[in-house]
Amino acid sequence: MANLHANVEAKFEAMNNEVRGMKMSLNEVKDGFDHLKEAVLEKIESKERKQEEITRDVGGTASGGRESQHIFVAGGVWRNSVEIFNYRQRLWSLLKPMLGSRESSSSFVYNNHVTVAGGWCPDAALDNMIRMNIHPVPDLTIKWSDFAAKLPAKVGAHSSVVYKNSLLVTGGINADQDVYSDCIHDVQLKPPYTVKLVSKMPEPRVRHSTVLCDDSILIVGGRKSWDNKDNLSSVLSYDIKKKECQQLPALPYPVSEMATVKWAENVVIIGGVDKDGKALNNVIIYNIKTGNSHMLPPMLHKRRGCMAVVIENTIVGLGGEDERGNGLKSVEGFNFERFSWEELPDMKGKRYLATAVVI
Repeated sequence: MANLHANVEAKFEAMNNEVRGMKMSLNEVKDGFDHLKEAVLEKIESKERKQEEITRDVGGTASGGRESQHIFVAGGVWRNSVEIFNYRQRLWSLLKPMLGSRESSSSFVYNNHVTVAGGWCPDAALDNMIRMNIHPVPDLTIKWSDFAAKLPAKVGAHSSVVYKNSLLVTGGINADQDVYSDCIHDVQLKPPYTVKLVSKMPEPRVRHSTVLCDDSILIVGGRKSWDNKDNLSSVLSYDIKKKECQQLPALPYPVSEMATVKWAENVVIIGGVDKDGKALNNVIIYNIKTGNSHMLPPMLHKRRGCMAVVIENTIVGLGGEDERGNGLKSVEGFNFERFSWEELPDMKGKRYLATAVVI
């Protein structure tokens, strides 16, 4: 009887020890979950803080003057078609096509006209400019006409901005001299339409982007040859009055064939192609004053040779080519309050290396 009692006591003790062990294990698991939860919450809070910081930095408003409601898109590889997007109605409409296809050109709004400058048609590079009256809003009855001003040479893959009554043209492939250009030219948009070489960049630059920042041009990325391996991460500021180039802090990675827009004191760099020839959906916001870069949420689609504009406080990315080399007609918009990209109605045609402006 005594032995039986002892055995029962021993079994109870063993069971108690097992229960205590299980409790300790459960506590350890709970502690582990608590630590994991804290780590996840800390990451979420850190991301939210970064998002708030970026949103605060950009000030919530885009640059620009009058209210614009339409996106005007022209050309692209093997494309002469032109279309316009009514942003509020979410509706694309065709306009009169250009006389021939035109890709790798630049475009700008000046004196109630959209003007398309340079680029390539199937046979050759172009130095001419064509324009369409956009006042009040263009429709299928409005035709294209020639503009008296001409680019410094037959050139494509360049970039340009309007400053007062001048078009400042940077880089590109100069077909007249068969060179990759390091030049900055001033093309007068009023008679006598003079063209002046005003400065040179430290190296040739094609498939880059430029934005106007007060009395300076920010010149971003691109490449110095036809090879993606020669992509550039450098950023230049060209002082229009002093006619001087200054090197600014570089982008996080070399990129060309991207689109850019100005947003408050920032430039947003959208998509492009990397040094390995891969299309990107990356989006960088680069502060013009500090040179600091942050990554914004990536686009829904990878896009090289794409277009971008700002309309009604939304950054819109359009067209381009995806990672498989397919032309895109998709369109997407980014809003800082929502802090994410959303699909917008597709363009009527696929467009790679086309040009776009807001009107």
